[in-house]
Amino acid sequence: MNKYGTGLWAFGGVADRFNPGGYKPSQSFERQLYLASQAELVKGVEIHFPSDFKEGEVEKVQGLIAKHGFEVPTICLNFFTDPKWQNGSFTSRDPEIRKEAIKTTKTAMDIARKMGVKACTVWLGQDGHDYLFNDYDRAWEWLIRGFGEVSDYAKALTVFMEYKQKEPRTHVMIANVSKALYIVDELKAKNFGVVIDVGHAFMSDENLAESVALVNRRHVPFTMHFNDAYGYWDDDMIAGSINLWRYVELFYQLRKIHYDGWYDLDIFPYREDPVKAVGQSLRFIDYVKMKVEENYQELDASMAEGNIHRTIETTRKIFLEGYK
Repeated sequence: MNKYGTGLWAFGGVADRFNPGGYKPSQSFERQLYLASQAELVKGVEIHFPSDFKEGEVEKVQGLIAKHGFEVPTICLNFFTDPKWQNGSFTSRDPEIRKEAIKTTKTAMDIARKMGVKACTVWLGQDGHDYLFNDYDRAWEWLIRGFGEVSDYAKALTVFMEYKQKEPRTHVMIANVSKALYIVDELKAKNFGVVIDVGHAFMSDENLAESVALVNRRHVPFTMHFNDAYGYWDDDMIAGSINLWRYVELFYQLRKIHYDGWYDLDIFPYREDPVKAVGQSLRFIDYVKMKVEENYQELDASMAEGNIHRTIETTRKIFLEGYK
């Protein structure tokens, strides 16, 4: 089975700071699952704790997810929508807030074990700074110490850190793949990994294929979030709608390292039909993955030769019908 999934948030109200009420009607958790079931190729849904469901609703949530035959690739921690996290979670100056962040993460891990989910994802969008003159040393000490406690508690579960350069803070602490790998290295934890999000990598001016190569080189577990963007913001658009060739190179690299994880979407269809946007994204991913697999030996040979003219001709003939 191809592990194709989507963040359930694609089917929500999709709000932004200009329209905090959302561009779409607010949908119940059950309704979002139903809409996900109408999109092509969806096999899994990423869900948020504690915003999508509470600790006492686990059995109900399991039943709703099973009803549609979905798996849950990861339970994502929501440390960004509640105002109490506005000055950080793991790095808040308030020790009670830091304790609550760790406790909430541990609770999500307990839920994951109960549901048979193998991973949790932490994106610390509120942990960072907006202005200059910050106590960076203490912030990083709190982050590493908190992650260390979480890592010990996780045991066999994998904890994925999702990096992003900015938004909602002007500077998010875990900003790029290098900082994420630094954290893994300092923790010395084999159960800590990385989320490589296409739009987030573009914001940091990363080459997606190279980021995959670096994480793989360090033998760090990772998972993927697919979307598309112009590069200066986290646009979260339909996958493959902007960057065809970057996607081709990315999928070549994923095939090269024999990636066998989930292919999950992180898109925000503000003005699009969410069911169509998710379906189009996953069909594109499936198509590029298939074409790369079918033509891998030819692609690999052109890469190995290092002749850019041959590589351009090879990729164009594979992906552009009628190209001569």
